[in-house]
Amino acid sequence: MQEREIQRLRQAVARWGFFELHNHGVEHQCRQDLFAAQRAFFALPDSQKRSLQRTAINARGYNSGELTKNRLDAKEIFDVGHKPDPLAADDALVNRVVDGWNQMPEDLAIREPIWRWFNVCEPLAIEVYDWLLQALGARGALAAHTDQHTSFLRLNAYSEVQQKKQSKNEKVESEDSDSTVPLGIHRHTDAGLLTLLVEDGHHALQVLHAGQWRTIEPSPNAFIVNTGDMLQVLSNDRFIAPEHRVLGSVAGQYRLSAAYFFNPPYDQIIQALPSSDKDLTFDEQRYQSFTWEAFRRRRGAGDFEDLGEEVQISHYRV
Repeated sequence: MQEREIQRLRQAVARWGFFELHNHGVEHQCRQDLFAAQRAFFALPDSQKRSLQRTAINARGYNSGELTKNRLDAKEIFDVGHKPDPLAADDALVNRVVDGWNQMPEDLAIREPIWRWFNVCEPLAIEVYDWLLQALGARGALAAHTDQHTSFLRLNAYSEVQQKKQSKNEKVESEDSDSTVPLGIHRHTDAGLLTLLVEDGHHALQVLHAGQWRTIEPSPNAFIVNTGDMLQVLSNDRFIAPEHRVLGSVAGQYRLSAAYFFNPPYDQIIQALPSSDKDLTFDEQRYQSFTWEAFRRRRGAGDFEDLGEEVQISHYRV
């Protein structure tokens, strides 16, 4: 990428934390196949979906009771993640990692488009992350942060059924009192390095910018990209992870989205990166050093059940 484009990227990420990705080379049919498979999966009988239910020891699979900051989201999800050995069985010992192991549906018409999308997002996320490191003057860190990455793909479905289920359990969160309906996903920041998102249906993703919630309405066929907590630490607050939320379904809406969370290796030490750009000279580190595995374990536990205050990157501030 040319230096002029790197500068534009740096400005957009520093200001918003979100940007659109065009001319990405991903065929539109691949996206359509993903959403068709995703729609078919969430239409399966509850018993089949529950057979792939995520557990306290396996964060991958199906869940209709996801928590964000200990609040129930109005959605269903299905997670699949990186396999250290793609040729081995999903539940082989080599593929049982910190997050767990993949639990895929038997129907090839469902599983193959999902896995194909994961493999399409992987090199794209690495390329985008390379741009972000260039924007920080820290390109030399690419290999260490991407070899043996621990990324995962989350498929989301938002429907009136889930909306009604959440409404029975709680009222609208007080800090989101401007929202007139329960939220599909409560306000949060993403934990990893960056997220690649595609949507199918009405736009409902909102980012908190200058004290106001702004709805993101991407161009057709574009990816929505946002940065996460780990990049916030690596950039020493140059790139703040944007707080965002997703509105719940209304008036019979049925929406789908697919978020590819690009995450570092489990043993990666997360700390401010030195910059080769004299204009981006880093001041003292603003965060304690930690490993992605330590943070991920604490965040994953909070997603699965209410364990009190969910771990936030602010807990690591010096």
